[in-house]
Amino acid sequence: MSKAAAKLFTTQPNVSRVIKLFEQELASPLFERTSKVLKLTAYGKSIYSYAENILKNVNLITDTNSISSNNNFSVATYPSNIMSWLLVELYQKNPDMILSHQQGTVEEITTQVSQGFSELGILYVSQNQLKVFRHIISHKKLKFIEIEKRGACIYVGHNNPLYNKTSISFEELLKLKFVRGLNNFFLWNTNWNKLMLLASLQPTVYTNSEHLLTNIILETDVVELGINMVSPSHKQYDIKNLKIEGEDAYLTFGYVIQQDHNLSHNAQELLKSLEKLLKP
Repeated sequence: MSKAAAKLFTTQPNVSRVIKLFEQELASPLFERTSKVLKLTAYGKSIYSYAENILKNVNLITDTNSISSNNNFSVATYPSNIMSWLLVELYQKNPDMILSHQQGTVEEITTQVSQGFSELGILYVSQNQLKVFRHIISHKKLKFIEIEKRGACIYVGHNNPLYNKTSISFEELLKLKFVRGLNNFFLWNTNWNKLMLLASLQPTVYTNSEHLLTNIILETDVVELGINMVSPSHKQYDIKNLKIEGEDAYLTFGYVIQQDHNLSHNAQELLKSLEKLLKP
C-alpha cells in the first residue's frame, strides 16, 4: 500500500480510503486483507483486467490523436504484391510520413473509406458490375474514379506446357490446376459475365504462403489466376502472364473516395505511380 501511495504522490491512508469507497460503490471487495499482506480477490482481478484494457484503449486514442498531422496517409487496397511495392516506393520518397494500410474485399475497402479510416480505397470491379457498384457506393457517399481497364490472366512457370503461349481461352482454363493464395482471394470473388465458368475452376492448392505460391508455379504445372500486370516480385522469377481471351475478361481499376474529398499529396503521388504502371 505504501508503494502505491508513493507512486500516486499521496498518503497511504488516502489510498486506503479511496479503495474502500470504490469497494462500497461496487458492492464487492477488491482485496483480501490480512495482517501481513493485501492481495486481490477473484473479483478484484477481473476489475484490474478491465482497467488495464481501458488504459490500453486510452493510449490507442492518444496515439491516434498524436499522429494526426498533414503527413498522415491511410489507404485501403485489394490484396496485391504490386500495391505493396508501390507503397514501399511512396514511403521511400517520404520517410517522414505515417503510413496506414489495410487490405480487404470490396465491401471492406469501401467501409474503410466511408467511415474515414482510409483516405482512399484502391480496387477493381468487373466491367458488367460497374454501374451497380457506383450506385451502391453512392449510398455510402462515395464515388469511384476509374483509372484503367486491365485484362485477367494466369501466371505460369517455365515447367508449364503453356509457357510459350501469350493467351488462353476461358474454355482452356477448365483443364488447368490452380493455386489460390490470399492475394487472389479478391479476384476469385469478383463477379464476371462468365461467373459460372469461373466458379467451376477448382484450386488444387490453397495457401497463405507467398513462398509456396511462387515455388509451386515455378516448379509444377499449377497456375495462378491474376491481373494482367507485371508484378515486381515476378520479375526476379521465370514466371509469365498469359492473357485470358474474351471481352468479359476485363476489370476496371480505380479508387473510391468520399464525395467532395480533395486528395492529399501522398494520395496523389501513389495514384500517379499506379497510373504509370497501368498506362506504361
